[in-house]
Amino acid sequence: MDYPFSHPLFERRLHVNDNFRGHLEECLKHLTVRLLEAYPKGSKSAAKARQPMAEFCGVQIHAITGWLYRSDHLPRGEKYIKLLCFLEINGYKVIEFERLSQKCRNFARLIGFGLITSQQAAEMLGYSGVSPTSTLFEMLRGNERASSKVEEKLWDMWKVRKDKLDETIEKVTEKYRLNFSKVSNQSLMSMSENLVATNNNGCPRDGVVDIMQGLLRLLDSGVLQDLSDTDWTALRGSSSMILRLSSHLSTLSARLVRPG
Repeated sequence: MDYPFSHPLFERRLHVNDNFRGHLEECLKHLTVRLLEAYPKGSKSAAKARQPMAEFCGVQIHAITGWLYRSDHLPRGEKYIKLLCFLEINGYKVIEFERLSQKCRNFARLIGFGLITSQQAAEMLGYSGVSPTSTLFEMLRGNERASSKVEEKLWDMWKVRKDKLDETIEKVTEKYRLNFSKVSNQSLMSMSENLVATNNNGCPRDGVVDIMQGLLRLLDSGVLQDLSDTDWTALRGSSSMILRLSSHLSTLSARLVRPG
């Protein structure tokens, strides 16, 4: 396995505009944490949550489990490119991918988003021999520098498919982008309803704290950042509830900071 484990300090993972930047294994570990927060390991929904990733990459769910929880047998070849593209549409900036030239990245997306196969790509570039795709993937992993002639071909093949690629990425993102907030919101709603139903005459303090902790995680994840005008209009419909919640939290905060 040739994934690097030691990297210069300036390339360490960064959080920028709600995106996560890091090496492949770091991005997978970060995604694992996000999945575990929304779908606890062992829950009925945990395997289902990994299904979009498995479907996009063309592997079984148990392979995804290995990538996420054990970092074992990380993919090579076409599945490696697909994994990079899946992470990209889910807000990850993978350093191995960013290191490639723009022409190589654009061309890799043609493979990752299914516009051409690796075999077709190798033939188009004129690679031959026992395993022409091996030469292709050495280049797309940054292990082999593309010649000026090859880079010109990469550019030409991407240019004629650019519009189709943009259209495909838009559709694929809508279908495969993971939505952690939706699941967490449902969990919070279910939890709050159960607490009210079973504690009509009591004070479910622990449950309230759990709900607040879940809400804090959602807000910290940036779920309400970059809202569209439509989103703001919908949110204003809940302004009364938000103001009541703010009032309760303000009262609680005042009690917490009060001496004694």
